Amino acid sequence: MAFITINKANYFYNLNECLKKVSSIDKLIIILKDNAYGHDINIISDLALEFGIKNVAVKNINEASVIQNKFKNILILSQIPKHYKACDNYILAINDLSYFDYLNNEDKVALKLDTNMHRSGICENNLELALKIIKEKKLKLVSAFTHYSSPNNIKNQKPLYIKMCEFIKNNYSDEVFFHSANSSTLFLDENEYDKAARVGLAQFGYCDVKANLKPVLSLWAEKISSRIISAGDSIGYDEIFVSNKDLKVANYDLGYGDGLLYYKGLKEFKLANNEQVLGKISMDSFSIEDTNKENICVFNDALKYANYFNTNVYEALVRLNPSIKKIII
Repeated sequence: MAFITINKANYFYNLNECLKKVSSIDKLIIILKDNAYGHDINIISDLALEFGIKNVAVKNINEASVIQNKFKNILILSQIPKHYKACDNYILAINDLSYFDYLNNEDKVALKLDTNMHRSGICENNLELALKIIKEKKLKLVSAFTHYSSPNNIKNQKPLYIKMCEFIKNNYSDEVFFHSANSSTLFLDENEYDKAARVGLAQFGYCDVKANLKPVLSLWAEKISSRIISAGDSIGYDEIFVSNKDLKVANYDLGYGDGLLYYKGLKEFKLANNEQVLGKISMDSFSIEDTNKENICVFNDALKYANYFNTNVYEALVRLNPSIKKIII
């Protein structure tokens, strides 16, 4: 049976690297959305809790309910408000003024600030109105944050972020937790204003900028069958691979139905130990030259794996089927 290993030591190492860049662990928010980037929200939330993390963020209320009793604060980033039900440790991100129509007194909220990424959030010209509604509805403004579109655009967006944060400080009496840095911003040391961060991919060993991190996840497959083929025989669909010699081949139990990126057999794709995939990947399996291994590592570096397919680490990881067995090592 295929399985995934989660390296606990590497995960804690990465969190410690992130912790060096913020003022305290209270200023570190761990992103657990999309099944913790394919790493399993239950496993990673338990590890984060063991490390001492208090603040996390998820995509929606479904994800929040899975870890509801674990953390002091759960920031819900992308919940459609008409389907929202508040909880004591839930903080709903306000992505649009219309969200306020669905909230009740004492609900905790976080203002997403649109600093010209133009995707979601409260624009500068609506910030005063947003604060007015928060006060009138007696909501609890817990935090305010923005998201940078790329490492190259931080210096363009940051002045507006700071300006909007200062407006909130001057017009709202309670303490507000401000945070703008994602993984890249954090390791570029561009979080000097608030000394806080929301850490997504960096906790798992990857970053769009230089950072001293270690991959956490490795993907493994188990042998289904093996056989000897002759010169001139093909393997798999559409006869993409035709052997030029007698060859012992093995088939393993992972395919695009399990979240592997689809390999058409038209270019080189090698596994972690340099084994060449032969022919097209099937829905549930792939083939390589038989090396007499019952289990074989498909990848232990998601960046290298993603590069074969001209995509990014995010896609490579979040596509993994949640049902694949996870083992903490």
